[in-house]
This record gives sequence, C-alpha cells and structure tokens, in this order.
Amino acid sequence: MKTSRKTDYAVHALMILARNKKKELSVKELADRGNVSSSYLAKVMQKLSAAGIVSSAEGKKGGYTLAKNAEEINLAQIMELFEAKDNVFECVDDIRGCSIKDRCKIHHVFAHAYQKMLAELEQTTIKDIINPEIKKERV
Repeated sequence: MKTSRKTDYAVHALMILARNKKKELSVKELADRGNVSSSYLAKVMQKLSAAGIVSSAEGKKGGYTLAKNAEEINLAQIMELFEAKDNVFECVDDIRGCSIKDRCKIHHVFAHAYQKMLAELEQTTIKDIINPEIKKERV
C-alpha cells in the first residue's frame, strides 16, 4: 500500500508523542527524533492539531502532546485525514471512480479488499504500533 509522506510523518510523530506522554515536544524535536524535514512536519502537525488529535502550546517552551490517549487514535483516522478519498485501488475510490464497475468482474473484489483494509486500520491504534511486540493476526 502506498501512502503519502504526510501520513508517514504523522504516524511516526504520533508514535514519538505517545512514547513521551505528557512531555511537550517541539516540531524540531519531533523532526530530529524522526529524522525528517521540520518544515514539512510542521504542516503535518498543524493538520493533526486542527483535527484534535494533538494539542499544541505556543511559546519558547511550547510544543505538541497527544490530545487523546494513544489507544483512541487509530490508523484509519490518520489515513482519512491525509489521504482524502484516494484509494489503493483507483477503480473504487471516490475521486476517480470507474465507469464500467457495474459490469467489471474485479471491481467487487477490490472494493471488498479495500473495506477489509480500512477495518484493520480502524482496529489498529497508535498504542498498538508503539509496542515492540508484533500484533497477532485477528480472526
């Protein structure tokens, strides 16, 4: 699955914040820890703040913290925030759509696969992915 750099930066920044509970971290600190561009990350953090996922405090000692517990932030929320309505399968997304979906044999398969992927992302929280133990497959 291909995701944007914004989604990648957001998930990694949220993981860093979750590991540093209650400690405000500046964009520069987050960027340094994540080895990413601070100017690009600043835009990502602004969007996360506007969505109520992180809280920000201004000033010299200001920075970002999680606005919610790590177990309340799932990967689907982040994907929806940064990926808009793009879909892994172009023929089933809300932007490009498909003009032959009613007679296409594979459209239903792709649509079903996409829904399963979203369900998995909805069940996977930031807390799940900061734990070094790999999450077992759900049945």
